[in-house]
Amino acid sequence: MALSILQRKKGGDRMKNDPSQREAVITAYLSALRARDKETSSHSLRVSRLACEMAAELAWSEARCQKLKEGALMHDLGKLAISDAVLLKPGRLNDWQWQQMRKHPAEGARLIRQTPILNDLAPMVLQHHERWDGKGYPYGLKAAEICEEARVLALADAYDAMICRRPYHASMPLPEVLSQIEQGRGNQFDPELTDCFLRLHHPF
Repeated sequence: MALSILQRKKGGDRMKNDPSQREAVITAYLSALRARDKETSSHSLRVSRLACEMAAELAWSEARCQKLKEGALMHDLGKLAISDAVLLKPGRLNDWQWQQMRKHPAEGARLIRQTPILNDLAPMVLQHHERWDGKGYPYGLKAAEICEEARVLALADAYDAMICRRPYHASMPLPEVLSQIEQGRGNQFDPELTDCFLRLHHPF
């Protein structure tokens, strides 16, 4: 139902600057994701909140913050294209299943690009699993080759994945999560953005 509504809401350039239309399309996509996997949908909402906190700390413009919020909500959209056997598996993924799961950034970007009103979100959706050191996926981009929005999402995404309980692992204590984030500074994560994130979330 949500996707059929979405198809009717697709449009050309006349829709791109209409906030209500963008919101309607994003809501339709989130409804489809929620129907498929409630946890992924909830995760996207939490990542969006975390990313917006960082954007405010970085003094980004209101328009840029809004775009980041939308990209965060859509960052795992590609999981709609992942089979139930992989997406909903309660335990750890095997190597083949992990390869399938790693396709979700590209699949999400593909869906976004097929939705003209949202195609400006495609880079951050595509790149949110790239790493500062170039060892991420899907393209092995490094440092400034990765858009700054995606670098923010990488931090928010990793933090939420560790701090929240998942079917395949328990939640980690906050000090341990922050330690993992700090260890990722300069390899997994943008060093300056890591410092910003730690300032926001350090308990002391």
